[in-house]
Amino acid sequence: MIPRTAWPKYDYGWLHDSHMAAAMLMFHRRAMQSESPFSSPRIAFLDRWFVNSWVNDYKKYEETNEFSEHYSMAFNGEYPAEFVTGKKWFKDVDSLFLCHHVNGDHWVALHIELHNEVINVYDSIRSVVSDKKMQEECRPFTKMLPALLNKMLDHKPRTKRYKQFTYRRDKKIPQNKDPGDCGVYTLKFIECLALGYKFEGLSDQIIPAMRLKMAAEIYDEVGMED
Repeated sequence: MIPRTAWPKYDYGWLHDSHMAAAMLMFHRRAMQSESPFSSPRIAFLDRWFVNSWVNDYKKYEETNEFSEHYSMAFNGEYPAEFVTGKKWFKDVDSLFLCHHVNGDHWVALHIELHNEVINVYDSIRSVVSDKKMQEECRPFTKMLPALLNKMLDHKPRTKRYKQFTYRRDKKIPQNKDPGDCGVYTLKFIECLALGYKFEGLSDQIIPAMRLKMAAEIYDEVGMED
């Protein structure tokens, strides 16, 4: 998470899976504190590596309509090991937060509302991916989540439904006009949403400071360097 002024080439400081994974672990650990800073206890942060597997599993799911045991465990707040909450989705958790890698080079934040069956996309550079393509990039979640809920819940809290989750892409959020910081924006979107804050003041002017602050926090709370 090196400052842009120290990048030897234009994409040197782009955030990668390991950076996003460390930040999501940090958010998860904060959520599990006895006095969490977040606005609700009914939220969960998804492990970056689990999300990556989810996306990769989508093609196989299209052929088999089957879920591995990891999905049931994640649903029950028992997987992955570093992200155990003991909270069951839908019963104890209303909102899922995750960072999604799209187009091979771009990060966006996803806020999934389980009860409303809505997936909200927060994209700091909307010109990178068309709305149609973004909707396809989110298909692993819009399509697999209804099936997972059908599998894991009986008819009492939720009748079985087969319609895909609604896809929404917020068009009134701060934009990264000097591209290269979509990863930092994505993490700040997730953090602000979980805290119950608006995005006011988030801009390219303060992102360098936000990058350094988050890097220091990750080093302190998770132990990752770079």
